[in-house]
Amino acid sequence: MKQITTAIFAALLLLGFAAFAQQQNPPAKAPPAGDQGQARHAMPSVDDQLKNLTDKLSLTADQQAKIKPVLEDTNTQAQAVMKDNSLSQDDRRAKMRSLHESSTTKIRDVLNDDQKKKFEDWQQEMRRQHQAGEPPK
Repeated sequence: MKQITTAIFAALLLLGFAAFAQQQNPPAKAPPAGDQGQARHAMPSVDDQLKNLTDKLSLTADQQAKIKPVLEDTNTQAQAVMKDNSLSQDDRRAKMRSLHESSTTKIRDVLNDDQKKKFEDWQQEMRRQHQAGEPPK
């Protein structure tokens, strides 16, 4: 299922995926009955995610080549978690949080000091916006 709960959405939001997703891929329709009012959010493609990171952090071609496989792996694993109906919401949230932390660490390892600072600032702003209920910029 391609549905992302609010908590899982928040984890992706911290990495900046959601900022781009909400700007480019708003929910197409109301959620079906049984979704308890949770909106559907399309996860942006790896290329869109990479472009967003490149724009925000001024990534070099070499950095892009190193980060793209991280994004691909994260997206593949996130989709598998979302499709796993045997997981409780808490388990799903924990797995998504772990995926987020792992991918963030791998991305940070590729960045220079200036980019790391921008990345951290960006993540903090995304957290603040999410906590305040503001739409991502």
